[in-house]
Amino acid sequence: MVMTAKETGFGIADTVIFIGLLVIGSLIGIYYAIKDRNSKNTDNYNYGGRNMSPIPLGLSLSVTYVSALTIISQPTESYLYGLVTVWYSFGKIIPTVIASLYFIPLLHKLKLQTIYQFLEYRFDKRIRKYISAIGIIKMILYMGFTVYVPALALNAVTPISLSWSVVLTSLVCTFYTTLGGMKAVVWTDTVQTVVMFFGGFAAMIKAIGLVGGLENVWENAERGGRLNQWNFDPDPTMRRTVFTVFFGYTFLKCHTICCTQAAGQRFLSCKSIKDARIAAFTALLPVTAITVVATLSGVVLFAFYEGCDPLKAGKISKADQLIAHLVSEVFNDTPGMAGVFVSAAYCGTLSTVSSGINSMGSLILEDFIIPVKPTLSEIAKVTIGKTIAILIGSLVALVALLAPYMGKTVVSVVFSLDGILGGPLFALFVLGMFFPWTNKAGAVIGHALGTAFVAWIAFSAKVYGIPPEKSSLLPTTTENCTSDTALANWTTTVASTAHYSYSELEFNSTTLMVDAEPVNTKWGQFRAY
Repeated sequence: MVMTAKETGFGIADTVIFIGLLVIGSLIGIYYAIKDRNSKNTDNYNYGGRNMSPIPLGLSLSVTYVSALTIISQPTESYLYGLVTVWYSFGKIIPTVIASLYFIPLLHKLKLQTIYQFLEYRFDKRIRKYISAIGIIKMILYMGFTVYVPALALNAVTPISLSWSVVLTSLVCTFYTTLGGMKAVVWTDTVQTVVMFFGGFAAMIKAIGLVGGLENVWENAERGGRLNQWNFDPDPTMRRTVFTVFFGYTFLKCHTICCTQAAGQRFLSCKSIKDARIAAFTALLPVTAITVVATLSGVVLFAFYEGCDPLKAGKISKADQLIAHLVSEVFNDTPGMAGVFVSAAYCGTLSTVSSGINSMGSLILEDFIIPVKPTLSEIAKVTIGKTIAILIGSLVALVALLAPYMGKTVVSVVFSLDGILGGPLFALFVLGMFFPWTNKAGAVIGHALGTAFVAWIAFSAKVYGIPPEKSSLLPTTTENCTSDTALANWTTTVASTAHYSYSELEFNSTTLMVDAEPVNTKWGQFRAY
């Protein structure tokens, strides 16, 4: 039986802490709306006057990179695939170095208004609009599912319904982002960084104590084969090795850190190249710490539930509810701590969505509206920007509310779009920066062919599935469960469940064990009755 919110002990103290976080974000938005009421220009609204401190900007960048899916799905990754997934934590180092050496100087020396303005200078304004449109659509879809997936998982431990969770998150993000602009987003993100780290850390420490200490955690993890962090298998078709995790994630993050509007807008909010570089490297510290803690939490999860997997036992319906389920158990008698964890997870959602709303608003204004109406006054630009932010926030909520009715295949496609579109886009920037003999025709053809090729690889994997021996999935059992009640409805053993993976932005296939023979299936979650 899947646990409901009423069974979790999410009490008054937890609710107060959770609501308090949302109120803080709203108050910051109101504060900057009042403080900057006489500075109504797009540079101040979208870029904080281009003289913001690099430290809070770096913290804002870090939680832009880390969504709630890190807090929720990263523990699931290491629970199912082992400690080799810790290499995701270091996948942003090389992209940050590349951004600091090449992309940050490019942005500041050209004094760009948006990251895609470079493509107009280098190739053609039509290429700029084409790529910008792709970025906007992709980001709205991604934000929608960033709101939906954590709401789905956290619905297991909060009294808030799925629909109200989606509406509340979207409403709060849109409210303080629209009122306060970049400054509100940055300072709210700074607060959220602290909450995200300590919320995840508290759950891990509490579970370690209940298991009997780090030594017991390590022994349990070793018995379960989770200490595979030095798996240097050179086979590129294996899904979880040091090479595929670290290098695959590194290439994926090159796009996110170097040539997305969310990152570029923060670099442009610094007064100099030096400050932008400080912000970029400041972001590495908290994002690495949060991801490492989330990964280690998965190992602690395995030690806590060794021999009684909650998913197979029917206590949860999806693997991504594992960490939320753990919190509901270990903090059941500690008022407020479940609220801290829920706040940490929602901080990831709030930071990602608010950053997205703010960056997409400036992107639409600068790339599509101002070129058509260049004579708009600064007050009109800010008003239009705020209107766009409200519309984007509404679209994000709509996508999140429709997500349950779209089917898991659509979710799979949406998350895969980040990899399909991100790599060729990064390649387009590299082409424009380092190959001066290329022209716009070559850029368009190269980008189209690159996108088609990556899409072919991605969708082929979805259609044909992944061989079980290549999935790197580690075993879990229910042999030590104390009650057979929860297992009564199970006639087959589910080896894993489809789950949303932040680290790869993909939707993993499910392996169903029937008569000890693995049968690879595509998309979806299986529960046998």
